Amino acid sequence: MLKAFSWPDFLLASIILSLFWWAVIWLIYFRRKGLASAEPLDHNWDHLEEEFESELMGKPVLDTGVKVVEADDFSFGVDVGADRDSADQVERLGDLADVQAEIREVCKVLAAEDGTKDDFFVLFEMVRNKYPKLGLSASLPALNGFIREHVPFALSEEELEGIWA
Repeated sequence: MLKAFSWPDFLLASIILSLFWWAVIWLIYFRRKGLASAEPLDHNWDHLEEEFESELMGKPVLDTGVKVVEADDFSFGVDVGADRDSADQVERLGDLADVQAEIREVCKVLAAEDGTKDDFFVLFEMVRNKYPKLGLSASLPALNGFIREHVPFALSEEELEGIWA
């Protein structure tokens, strides 16, 4: 019986059946896609979801010291309404970092050119004149320790106190 069909008949039949097959698949796909755009069915556990959120783990608690603020209330600068002492303290902390950087530079120059204590006192006088408030700062002992660690020679307590006068 298969000998009665020729190759062109077979190819025509396979093309027609393939087109029919893909037409059915295309109709099923677009029919389901149309249904997918509809609102999903209600589930019997939807009403339990709210119950689990509130009772299962409880409400989240922020870490100690953490506070949620609005974007307008957040800044890195000094608060305009803050008292002047805290603003001075912030300025001194910024000055302290700048002084430490300048002391490092002075010590590099002294080490490169074999400077003496007298050279250090001359160079440090320019740093002291640039930052006069640090001589009265509460961070003076820490700054003296920093100087003692970075200079290429030994300084006594009297010499350290004398450079700020």
